[in-house]
Amino acid sequence: MSNAHTKLLLILDDREFASGDVRHLVGVRRFGDIIYRRRPLVEHFRSALPDWAKNCLVRLQNADDLATLRLAIEQSSEDTAACVIAGRAGFPQVSDLAQLIERLPYAEEDFTDSLYKPLLVFLRNAHDLIDLWPAFTRAPLHSWEQAWQDAQRLQSLQPLDLGKISDFLSFTSGSTATRHFNEVQVDAYYYTKRSSDKRKMQAEYSFYGLVPERMRPWLIQSFDFQDEGERASYKTLRYYLADASLQWVHGSFEAETFLPFVERLLFFIKERPQQFCSREQSAAIARELFVGKLERRVEDFLEMEAGQRINQLAASADPELDIRRQLERYRKLYKRFERGFTFAYMVVGHGDPCFSNVLYDQQRYLLKLIDPKGALSDQELWTHPLYDLCKISHSVLGDYDFINNGLYSVGFSDNNVLILNINNANQMSLKPIFLEKVRALGHDLCVMRLGEASLFLSMLPLHIDYPNKVMAFMLKARQILDDVEIG
Repeated sequence: MSNAHTKLLLILDDREFASGDVRHLVGVRRFGDIIYRRRPLVEHFRSALPDWAKNCLVRLQNADDLATLRLAIEQSSEDTAACVIAGRAGFPQVSDLAQLIERLPYAEEDFTDSLYKPLLVFLRNAHDLIDLWPAFTRAPLHSWEQAWQDAQRLQSLQPLDLGKISDFLSFTSGSTATRHFNEVQVDAYYYTKRSSDKRKMQAEYSFYGLVPERMRPWLIQSFDFQDEGERASYKTLRYYLADASLQWVHGSFEAETFLPFVERLLFFIKERPQQFCSREQSAAIARELFVGKLERRVEDFLEMEAGQRINQLAASADPELDIRRQLERYRKLYKRFERGFTFAYMVVGHGDPCFSNVLYDQQRYLLKLIDPKGALSDQELWTHPLYDLCKISHSVLGDYDFINNGLYSVGFSDNNVLILNINNANQMSLKPIFLEKVRALGHDLCVMRLGEASLFLSMLPLHIDYPNKVMAFMLKARQILDDVEIG
């Protein structure tokens, strides 16, 4: 590290809390604590920095942090620079941020990203911030009214203002992390999905054109399918809506806003087109979806070296967590409740209506489902009536989105039992709303939750790169099986 790299204070001013329309989506929290692609924004910011710059980073959150920063400036030499970045600054291309930070030790003039209310201010002499200290302690730089006439304008990087709902939605829409074989490109107008799994791309693209017309208002139209040789792609219009997962994990739903959301989601479930089938056929479809697939996924999990290690660790802590024992327990419960999985019809299913695939505007009651499982023929549209409902339940009742976003901990209770702790806020008071509406549709809650347990266990090999998450899924599945047994 050169001497120039040691003479920089990189200050992330995260004293401000989200407000207005953004607060409706993420609750009362600092911008750095907003969860984006499974991590808080402050972690995304830190990970984008060059290694040397991470040692220079100061995150301001309160008066104690301000006092620590002032002391650091006062003890620094006159050739130490300071770069103040607002916590509400969003960087869609983090590589551009990294390149800017790399150049800071060699900058010779003060600069900002805008003349008024800049989100980024570089001061060649950090001691200049002491001259501004009374105003700086009262409010972040980006809230000041005066113009920064004596500073140059930054041209290479224009951060988004996440305090503005338009910029926030632009930054977070399409924020769900993709699988390793998928690639997503987002611009101001289009969302382009590309994958080496060409059949899947064709099926997702074809789904909108194949579904009955009355389902289409709930979906986003796909178009412009392209076979690109080794890969294929299709487009949809970009909707500037936050997904339900982001709103759910940030506690933005209240009873009066969650009720109409659930009503619309379950209305979609109720109104899906139906097609008669024999009860024997329905039972066979259910067994394939809720038992056969699970058995194959467990086998895949145990064939993985990492899966064997995780399972051994879980079983050593609690033998009941062993995936083989959980599978056998599940089979017994499925046999007990199998009649509840038998219907006289099939439905056109979305295939994956988890909260991250549901876009929703609380103020306008606008709901759109994205990323369907897809279909290449009319026959492939039809599925079991419970599958989509179980997918919704594992977001509402199963806390899937909290686990998927890392908002959990796995530890031991006082009596040395391995437990899963979910870092949720007001969601426990909202879950009964969902339960009441599901009962009103005539569904057996134990059957729905048993199907939900199969989803958690089926996901183990798909998330093998995150061992803690796999352990959390195992614990959650056991908890659901306990609940089903009790009834």
